[in-house]
Amino acid sequence: MGVVIKQSSISAFFTYLGAAIGFVNTIILYPSFMTTEQIGLLRVIPSSAFLIMSFAQLGIGQALLKFAPELKKKPEGLTQLITFCVLVVLFGFLLTCGVLYAFKAPITAYFSAKSALLSEYFLVVVVLIFFLSLHSLLEAYSRLFLKIIIQNIIKEILLRIMLTIGVSLYYLQFISFHQLAYGLIIIYGLMLLSLIGYILWMGELKFSLKLNLIDKSLIRRIGVYSLFVMIGAGSTNIILNIDQIMISSTLGLSANGIYSTVFYFAVMIELSRRVIAQITTPLVSDLLENQDFVAIEKIYKQTSINQMVVGGLFFIGLVCNLDNLFALMSNGSEFATGRYVVYFIGLSKVMDMAFANSSQIISMSEYYKFNVVTIALLTVLMIVLNLVLIPAYGISGAAFASLSALFIFGMTKMVFIKYKFGFIPFSRENGILLLIGIVVLLVGLALPRLEHVLVDLVVRSVVIGIVYCGAVLFFNVSAEINGGIKHFLKKASTD
Repeated sequence: MGVVIKQSSISAFFTYLGAAIGFVNTIILYPSFMTTEQIGLLRVIPSSAFLIMSFAQLGIGQALLKFAPELKKKPEGLTQLITFCVLVVLFGFLLTCGVLYAFKAPITAYFSAKSALLSEYFLVVVVLIFFLSLHSLLEAYSRLFLKIIIQNIIKEILLRIMLTIGVSLYYLQFISFHQLAYGLIIIYGLMLLSLIGYILWMGELKFSLKLNLIDKSLIRRIGVYSLFVMIGAGSTNIILNIDQIMISSTLGLSANGIYSTVFYFAVMIELSRRVIAQITTPLVSDLLENQDFVAIEKIYKQTSINQMVVGGLFFIGLVCNLDNLFALMSNGSEFATGRYVVYFIGLSKVMDMAFANSSQIISMSEYYKFNVVTIALLTVLMIVLNLVLIPAYGISGAAFASLSALFIFGMTKMVFIKYKFGFIPFSRENGILLLIGIVVLLVGLALPRLEHVLVDLVVRSVVIGIVYCGAVLFFNVSAEINGGIKHFLKKASTD
């Protein structure tokens, strides 16, 4: 776990720095420089690409992590594996292009009523699918070396800075909005090239003209695994992006602009989960290869409580400061209609963090097919809930659909892991932390509101932080957090 903490801590700094840039973009830049319809379009284009990316990748990214421990024991094994994976991605993209262009007419017709503008950028979506497919594969490859810091700087900071520059150029009238939308190709292309450059700099991006280690038996195993992963990962991306797609088609791009903006507030909560998942996935793969279930259970429980500590703090701070955030935004009253989106999505993120790395444990084990089937069924549930709730309750209905579906999914995974492996992510400390969170949330909401928005935001956040962190340390909720702070104070006192 020491490798996890070291890499995750450094990477978390840059992840949160990138999130701060994205937060400024979301709160100040986008609402001030663009209409809600333009924001909605700029959000739904990448969302559409992400939704299709997993199918274009044919599930090979996760297969790389799954079979790398086996092949890296052989000379040139890893080199041949990454070569094979890149070829699969290229084939998958060409296959996806054929399907997309064959069904272009019904796809554009689906958005014609409320979001006809999206149809003009069909090519942008297609190119982004290719860039994101390769980027996702190479991200997985770099994680094999437990190197996630630079790739997070590229994805979390560089990408957002380029988006900031692009939107600013549009606002200053150097480019048109049409050029800005097509500029997404340049932005995501540079993100991919930056990652390729980093892996080349590490000296790890090597390809082989020979694929003798990738024999028919291995290809069959990879193929079966990748098929299930493709269904699972594709279903997951549908779950993560279908709300924006369905909101755009049912309510329009303007509604999606509001939804995607306030949705980003809640996404801030789960940043630490994404950082830890990047480094724990290859570790879990190695531990499963060695049948070290004691170590897996330890990581499972540590991940749950530590992610819940961080997620809980951010959720409470967000809910208690929501009025302040809307007050700071241009046209804040318009975005305030998405208040319940923040509540529902924020709660779903904390819940997902508390369930820890259940998906990684199942997907890396021999029971990966269960994960796939469950996610596929969840996708159907998600679509049905959105079909019912979006017309009835608008963007709040879409958020509640996500919360409901993710709760069912999380519980199902937890019960399955308990049945197959004999452990769950929760302990007594999770219950104590839940009580602490409820009390601190009530305290934060009960604080009298100060006249100046920024002063209120700072004071309220400081009070919440002190009470919450103090309680977490006092009740020794996380041995890792308490131990880390004691180590820091001891080191500081000796310097």
